[in-house]
Amino acid sequence: MRRGAITRESVLKVLAEHDELGRGAFLTKYGFGEARSYVLVHEGQEYDSKAVAGVAHKWDQGRALTPDEFSGGKDHAAAWLKRVGFQVKAIKNPDWARDEIILACRLVMENGWKGLDAEDGRVVELSALLQLLPIHAEADRNEKFRNSNGVARKTFDIATRHPEYRGKPTNGGALDVAVLQEFLARPTEMTEAARLIRQGIATGELQSFAPTDDEEFGDDFSAPEGRLLGCVSSRDQSAGCTFVARSGPVDRLT
Repeated sequence: MRRGAITRESVLKVLAEHDELGRGAFLTKYGFGEARSYVLVHEGQEYDSKAVAGVAHKWDQGRALTPDEFSGGKDHAAAWLKRVGFQVKAIKNPDWARDEIILACRLVMENGWKGLDAEDGRVVELSALLQLLPIHAEADRNEKFRNSNGVARKTFDIATRHPEYRGKPTNGGALDVAVLQEFLARPTEMTEAARLIRQGIATGELQSFAPTDDEEFGDDFSAPEGRLLGCVSSRDQSAGCTFVARSGPVDRLT
């Protein structure tokens, strides 16, 4: 069986079956769960993209794919559906990557380790900058991707994890804490890391790395940590780090 070899006509047949059975019955019949990363949008209605793509194989290749035979991510179901002319959109924005958190953490540090409001000009500027970073594909972003409200929340996620903060921390992740700790341990180096990221965005030198065959993004998609920036590791401070650009390393910290 050729995975992904489906046609627009087969997908339309699947959508018709989905509408006839109803979402719950359709997913149960074929053993799929609800989409967590991408949905297919057709005539104003949203459908579970992985389930639709998998069942479409029944019409083109004799049987439906089972959920464990492929991913619902951008390299499988989402890509197949887009290839035959359907709109696919992200349900939620991808997790913050290390490079993005470095930029946010620098902003919090410069603000005295306090979070910033969404209306703050520095937050608005960082929001626009993050939208230029080539870490996350356009298909993985929804209309709220790294908007000012989201950036402001991230600054509070970082600020409330500072050792001197006495209140209740806001929601954040382990990567927020790790980057914060690196800024506290090596503020000069991490500030320089943030500067180089900004420089790379401005010059167009930063590049993203496409996922390999072994790390295709599925419905459990989580953003890669630091694909743009091979940053200084707290585990190996003596080694320094290389910042990747299209033409090679643009700088190195020692």
